[in-house]
Amino acid sequence: MTAKETAGGGFILIVEDDKGTSELEALRLEFLGLEIKRASTPAETIRILKGGRPELMVLDYSFPGMNALELLSDLKKESIPLPPFIMVTGRGDEAVAVESMKAGALDYIVKDGAFLDNLLPTAKKALEKAALQLKLKKAEEALRKNLRLYNFLAHVNLASAREKDRNKLFSEICSIAVHTGGFRMAWIGTPDTDTDRVYPCCSAGFVDGYLESIKVALSDGPASKGPTGTAIRTGLIAKVSDISTDPAMEPWREKALQRGYRSAAGIPLKENGRTVAALTLYSGEYDFFTDEEAKLLAEIEGDISLALDAISSEEKRVSSQTALERTTRQLAHIMEVNPVILFTLRLLKGRLIPEWVTGDTQGLLGYDTVEILAPDWLAQVIHPQDKDWVLAGQAAIQGKSALAQDFRIKRKDGSYAWIHCQLKSVKGASGEVISSWTDITQLKESEARFQELFREAPIGYHSLDADGNLLAVNNTWCRTFGRAEKEVLGRNFSEFLTPRSAEEFSRNFPGLKKSGAVEGAEFEILKGDGSTGRVSFTGRVSHNADGTFKQTHCVFTVIPKTKKNK
Repeated sequence: MTAKETAGGGFILIVEDDKGTSELEALRLEFLGLEIKRASTPAETIRILKGGRPELMVLDYSFPGMNALELLSDLKKESIPLPPFIMVTGRGDEAVAVESMKAGALDYIVKDGAFLDNLLPTAKKALEKAALQLKLKKAEEALRKNLRLYNFLAHVNLASAREKDRNKLFSEICSIAVHTGGFRMAWIGTPDTDTDRVYPCCSAGFVDGYLESIKVALSDGPASKGPTGTAIRTGLIAKVSDISTDPAMEPWREKALQRGYRSAAGIPLKENGRTVAALTLYSGEYDFFTDEEAKLLAEIEGDISLALDAISSEEKRVSSQTALERTTRQLAHIMEVNPVILFTLRLLKGRLIPEWVTGDTQGLLGYDTVEILAPDWLAQVIHPQDKDWVLAGQAAIQGKSALAQDFRIKRKDGSYAWIHCQLKSVKGASGEVISSWTDITQLKESEARFQELFREAPIGYHSLDADGNLLAVNNTWCRTFGRAEKEVLGRNFSEFLTPRSAEEFSRNFPGLKKSGAVEGAEFEILKGDGSTGRVSFTGRVSHNADGTFKQTHCVFTVIPKTKKNK
């Protein structure tokens, strides 16, 4: 090592109570190019070491009333870092040499005739050894920091994979930062734009009221320049290497230093690309967050943000699932109180096989859903008179967009219910069909009663189309005219009148369509047996929704024959 190589602004401390020996040592060591400082007493030595750390200390073993080992013990009590040193003694005692090396001496020199000649090479060698030790120490410290951060990262990944609750994850990350990462304190804050502040949501480590005593702002200003505010404002990792000197820490410096915080870093935590919080780490070491550590912090940021994205996605899924379940419950309730059954079916080999059913199946038919889902259930319960045409129609649904059917189903108690069935093929889903069943039993029963009333009414009735053709007749009409229903439907009413009345009907019917009503129109009818009779008609016209003619409804009474016209 040359003088040029060793020069770097440091100094060498010579601790020697003999002034002449101290001067000779200084002359020999000037070649190293370092400032030489001298101390002749333990007190003077302690004062110099409190002011700075020398590159090398040349330490005499003996002082009046004290030896060097006792001085080293005093330095330890004063918490003064022990600098690299070589021990110099006038005693060639092997025990002293061993004790000196155990105390940390880089080398040991005996004050003999060759002492001054050996001092310079020994000092050079000691400086080289000290430089190597310092390099190794820094490497060990870097490795130690990296191992701590890697462990921190690994445990964060485990927590992120395990924990699905955002607040619990945040708390666990802070705990991991302190207990695994070795940080003095860690906290996570979330921004509140309404109050322009960052509020702590969790913390770990030596807090000691720190978070309650500080204010971190969002808007630009002194209270937002620290690592937490900067991370949230910019979305980037923010570092403070030395809290005692960094201007960004001015608002919080005193309180931070009181709690042993020496450096800090703010890590933005993002959810779906948006910064939602910041993790702030405080170290008890100066310059902890180097560029190498910043790379690991970026990995921690990315992994936590991925976990937050997953939590957000799961929350959305759960919310959607909850909404779906709520809708399903509401739909199920609606189905339970309405006379409707819903199906999804699959067309297989010409048969519609039920895959899903919902609704008040018990209330409407007496069957539970398990029974209805049996592939052959419909064929077993459909009315024998309806079975063939219903099943044939459903088997052909694939070629149609929709199908409607009214048929009878045997209830579990043996009675029959009328069902209005609607089927529709699902587009893009081969063979899939949706269907609804509505109970129309009451409607069918009402319709049957109406038909019975219509057919058996004691007054004659018929309806005519726009050309005067018969659309419907009742039994009284058939008995009066002496003709069967199938014989007359579709034929013009004039065919069942005598020629004179037929002419009159043909002449007046267009006027009836316009006026909309007729009262007491008398016609002579021609019965099936060739006899005649007179009837009095009252008619009304019904119209379509657009106001056009639909049909004419007529009732009649028979005019009894008098003796005169017999």
